[in-house]
Amino acid sequence: MTGQSLMIPGRSRAAWPMLLAGVFFYLLWDLATWAWYVWPDQTVALPEYLFMKQDMPVLIGMAVGLIALIPIDRRKGVGAPAVPSGWAIALAAVLVVVAARIGRDLVFHAYSPSRDEVMVEMAGAYFAAGHIGWSIPSEWLEHARAMQPEFYSPYGADRLWTSIYLPVHAAIRGLFVKLGDGDWASPVMLGVGLLALWDAAKRLFPQRRDTRAVVMILALTSVQLVATAMTPYAMTSHFALNTLWLALILRGGVVAGALAAVVLVLAAGLHQWHFPILFVAPFIGWLLLRRRWGMAVVQTGALGLAVLLWAKLWPMLLAHVLGPPDGGHMRGAPDVDDKVMSLFGRLQKWQPLLNIARLMAWNNILLLPLGALSVAKLRPLKGLWREPSIVLPLLGTVVIGFATALYQGYGWGFRYMHGSLGALCLLAGYGWTVLSPDGLRPMRVIWAGSALSLVTAAWLLVTTQEHVAPYARTMAAIRASDADAVLVDLRGGYFMTDLVRFQDGRPGKPAVMALAMMDEAEVDDLCARHKVALMDNSQFWALGVHEVNPVLRTGPWLDKLRVELNRLGCGKPVITINP
Repeated sequence: MTGQSLMIPGRSRAAWPMLLAGVFFYLLWDLATWAWYVWPDQTVALPEYLFMKQDMPVLIGMAVGLIALIPIDRRKGVGAPAVPSGWAIALAAVLVVVAARIGRDLVFHAYSPSRDEVMVEMAGAYFAAGHIGWSIPSEWLEHARAMQPEFYSPYGADRLWTSIYLPVHAAIRGLFVKLGDGDWASPVMLGVGLLALWDAAKRLFPQRRDTRAVVMILALTSVQLVATAMTPYAMTSHFALNTLWLALILRGGVVAGALAAVVLVLAAGLHQWHFPILFVAPFIGWLLLRRRWGMAVVQTGALGLAVLLWAKLWPMLLAHVLGPPDGGHMRGAPDVDDKVMSLFGRLQKWQPLLNIARLMAWNNILLLPLGALSVAKLRPLKGLWREPSIVLPLLGTVVIGFATALYQGYGWGFRYMHGSLGALCLLAGYGWTVLSPDGLRPMRVIWAGSALSLVTAAWLLVTTQEHVAPYARTMAAIRASDADAVLVDLRGGYFMTDLVRFQDGRPGKPAVMALAMMDEAEVDDLCARHKVALMDNSQFWALGVHEVNPVLRTGPWLDKLRVELNRLGCGKPVITINP
């Protein structure tokens, strides 16, 4: 196809320029990430380790895959795969939801590696039990912080364990805990998001069955969406409610606008109130440019109400019900400017190369190339603001996600972009209409690219299982201990303090404590009154946890506490290691 024929209206455009650009982009991004984060460092933090183990080889494979797609796309003749029906897409969505629940057990072994997830499990459990927190048993009161070392709410912290996060996502999980299986919460919310994405695609592409199919195929083959739904992370609910809000906005009308406002308020209360603001702000600007004054005012008002409710009234309620923050004076809430300054302060942990590499590797091989192609749907600059296309706010929310690529620690993909994945899939739909203006282009490249993406998805899920399984074995060993309390010496592994948790979100036996949060007096008291065991790197390395230099994050106080434990004859190993 000649260069001139690429621009003939109504005819399919050649895909090879987009595919070649994707090849160079994936390889250069992969190389730049390795050169910036991995090559100069002698020590490897968790995000860099996961990049080397998972994303780096996948991005190379994706570049090779894009090259392989070029002759497939250029093939002439019959035999092109048909556009799937709506029923076929619905069946695929149901299978993906079920796969997410099965993967919770097969991939993650029902284990949550991060403190964020542990907090969701804890809050979901106490909400299901009709409480707003767990009372700290008197026998463990002195050791409460060692049992809950991070992300606890300061309200009533002298007598209660409560999560620092907002309650809506945990309440959703609590509902499913009440129904018998809290691990269904995220898969069901994934289903809600996929249904909302289908509705949004129907609104934006009413005459283009092929484009709607492309949007949904890209979402259904996103291993980021599926893997994150295998976890308790709030991000699956962000994807669901953000996409539902967008679908309601696209529907228009008084009822849909009112429902969208309710969804927006709930989305802000999922776990941190600022996330939906980053998503909806470009769309509110678009509504104003389109002179949809009523809808813009209602959604702006909903944003204001959300900030008032979750940043002010909710903490005031906690202070009233649970008591003022432990160790400090009573405040109505963290001030909004405190939240803004906190976000700006985190810019020192800005990691766009690592996080966007993870986004690329954990999604369909064609998602970003097609999404980038959607820029061609924007009008020339002079007409951009008169009747702006929906492409403008879709791009806006994605660019904001890229620009705020802060350190995430654990994340199966780039979880801070999770709420914008629906927007990215819709952008890719517009990119497809650039390649196929008339809707007659065969979908060979989509099907072939998705088949390659399923191969990379399998690799990513297998390597995730390999990483998580030793942590799950370590946790199982701790749970099987006959001790009253198990102390965890965090040195030698990534985020080993996150082994300190309750069982299924509920306090139980043995009590698991972070040794790093204790002093000699606490250790002496604990050993005098209880049967105590110890989990350290000599054991969790033997169980397969990835070895991290034990000197990292060590401190003389831990060595001193270990000497004290030895002096007392306290803290036998949880498991016996054969020499």
